[in-house]
Amino acid sequence: MEKVAWRYLGFFLSGLLWSMMVIWIGLLFLLPINIVLFDIFLTRKVDWTLRKYGLPRHLQSGLEWLSILLLALVCSFTIKILFVETYKIPTPSMEETLLAGDYIFVSKLAYGPRLPETPLAIPFYHNKLPSGKKSYSEKLKMPHKRLNGFSNVKREDIIVFNFPEGDTMVVQYPGQNYYSLVRQYGREYMLSEFDIITHPADKRENYIKRCIAVPGDTLLISEGRVRINGAVRSELPLQKFKYYVTTRGEPLPDPLLDSLKILKNSVTYNPVNSLHVLYLAKENVESLRSFPEVRSISRYTEPTLSFQNQEIFPHNKFYRWTGDNFGPLRIPARGDTIQLNNLNLPLYQRIIDIYEQNDLAIIDGVIHINGKPAKSYIIQMDYYFVMGDNHHNSADSRYWGFVPEDHLLGKAVVVWFSIKPDTPFIGGLRKERIFRSIK
Repeated sequence: MEKVAWRYLGFFLSGLLWSMMVIWIGLLFLLPINIVLFDIFLTRKVDWTLRKYGLPRHLQSGLEWLSILLLALVCSFTIKILFVETYKIPTPSMEETLLAGDYIFVSKLAYGPRLPETPLAIPFYHNKLPSGKKSYSEKLKMPHKRLNGFSNVKREDIIVFNFPEGDTMVVQYPGQNYYSLVRQYGREYMLSEFDIITHPADKRENYIKRCIAVPGDTLLISEGRVRINGAVRSELPLQKFKYYVTTRGEPLPDPLLDSLKILKNSVTYNPVNSLHVLYLAKENVESLRSFPEVRSISRYTEPTLSFQNQEIFPHNKFYRWTGDNFGPLRIPARGDTIQLNNLNLPLYQRIIDIYEQNDLAIIDGVIHINGKPAKSYIIQMDYYFVMGDNHHNSADSRYWGFVPEDHLLGKAVVVWFSIKPDTPFIGGLRKERIFRSIK
């Protein structure tokens, strides 16, 4: 009697979980699988093993192990797509909040899991094989669909997303931004001299930054100080900035750099004027200022130039913005009606043409969308503005613009492992960072 009760309980729990999952995902045609669960736990009319087929024992054993492996893969991908995914921090753009070599958990439930749009792919390869070829096929493409999550993106959330300008890549230079290369060398040269590949949104490279402005916000950066809707954004305790440090004739000693957790290879030193260029958190500035050999410390601010910086968004001669003097810029929200003209079009051109997939053209000075003259456009998605905590050493929205809602992957929640790059396991293990929450 007790065994029967456990069987009923097993069917109830498994059926409930399966039904909730299917309804959440929206694949209601999978609900009848509850009949299979009912038979497995209760009626047992069908032999779901391979014994009845009379196969040789070694073949039967092999098939059983294969089924276990396939089940493990299905469970692994289900967890990765719907619940949580691991991610490695590759660059110092988020220091000191996140360090290169940190391994983090990214919650897919925070903003709602995004279902695969390009499901035909080789497992464990994001977008390319070691040979450089694509690891997926675009013969089957699914429409964008995001399941319900616990919350929306909030200011100061650290988010993981697909790189918006990662739709096009140069095979020979996978770490370079294609659009930056085009601005330097011209599109025709890049297309004629290199192999170019394109990626759909869900197969673009993964990036991680802090969201500092959400849809509907107005952002302004003045002399390196960020204002959101007119209010000054508080600088983070460990946020890094670029500093000029001059000494009395000698370079800063290695023990001092080690005590401040500054990598020697990240410091630029000019012996002619004893000038160091390094990236410092505010707490390290005061420590360094007390060192007797230091003569002066000044925080760098990128000035507004008399010519346009081609690498700063929106990459247009009418906008002489810099990384420290940027905006004002309103972050587009779903439903916003944008009045279009040739002056503000560079701000929204990529949104209209690429992210929201319209045919945008300028004919005789008149803006055309999908073949018709347009003086306005209604935004179809929410967009976000992100920055790295390492303010002067981060390629972020100041350089390539907005993050579309359909590029969001999840929220960074915890560091589960950390090791210094290019160091032995024992000497490079950062024990103090393991299972450290991310804020």
